Amino acid sequence: MVSCEWLHTAQLLADIEIVLDKEIYYLRIWIHSSCGVSSIAWLVNALVLTLKDRENSSTGIVWVASTILSLLAFSALAAFPLVRHLHHNVFERTHRFAGWTALALLWALIILTISYDPKTKSYSNQLGSRLIKQQEFWFTVAITLLIILPWLTVRRVAVKVSAPSTHASIIKFQGGVKEGVLGRISPSPLSERHAFGIISDNKKEHIMLAGAVGDFTKSLVSNPPSHLWVRQVHFAGLPYLVNVYDRVLLVTTSWGICVFLSFLLQPCTANVCLIWVAKGIEQNFGKEIKDWVSGYPKEKVIVHDTAVLGRPNVSQMSVNTARNWKAEVVIVTSNPEGSRDVVNA
Repeated sequence: MVSCEWLHTAQLLADIEIVLDKEIYYLRIWIHSSCGVSSIAWLVNALVLTLKDRENSSTGIVWVASTILSLLAFSALAAFPLVRHLHHNVFERTHRFAGWTALALLWALIILTISYDPKTKSYSNQLGSRLIKQQEFWFTVAITLLIILPWLTVRRVAVKVSAPSTHASIIKFQGGVKEGVLGRISPSPLSERHAFGIISDNKKEHIMLAGAVGDFTKSLVSNPPSHLWVRQVHFAGLPYLVNVYDRVLLVTTSWGICVFLSFLLQPCTANVCLIWVAKGIEQNFGKEIKDWVSGYPKEKVIVHDTAVLGRPNVSQMSVNTARNWKAEVVIVTSNPEGSRDVVNA
């Protein structure tokens, strides 16, 4: 009886851990955009209240607050999916430089607000003693530190770039990386950053696959660099959720293989099955990638080369495989239409 109770308790704790892992992951996905929208709403409210009580405020405070609001609103508009996907570089630069400018102006707003005396209509010189007593000052210090910390991990690293075809490049870095994470790279420290899935056996090196679809990724093929700028701290992507299940079906097309392949190359807590649909696998992805997906049982790794076998019904293939594999979850990465078809199947 005691053993059964212990087993039941252990299973309950494991289930709670899985639920918490999922909830924390989805919370992290939304927290960035939610904070941005909330800050805009807060600024609108604060600005309206300030304008209603204009006698106890200064013109400088109103102008600085209005400028911050405009920058944040412009940055939020640039983050809309349509703008972000069609003009990614514009989104990156707007988000970064508008954000930095807004942070600098926030410091100006805090200093102006705390030092302003509405009775004398002037600014006090005794700023230091006032600042440290205000929570707004410490909130701004925390925001500044949180923004600076990720930039402390930016490094220029040596890379080996090869192009098996004109459609994509393979970028190799030193050092192993655990499965399910993504990395960001850039040609310069302050320019836009591009996120890619990482392939690694968690030993000596890791690899990124970059499809030649934009200016930066096309330049990797035409003019391979010897160094790139990276953030040494990688971030968990959707595939990281594989670790909280027992049996998982991974469905991917084309270059999406880069976010899943690590689950075959290194030990994984889940028992995974992979469906990969792509065109001209050896010609476009290279012999190394082809060898990595070879040698597995057909029921575990299904590779469909459309150049040889034609275009399949990916959604029906996914449904059939999920049933045969007895998958608890299906994780798909494809183009929006392909992903939607599999999800709705």
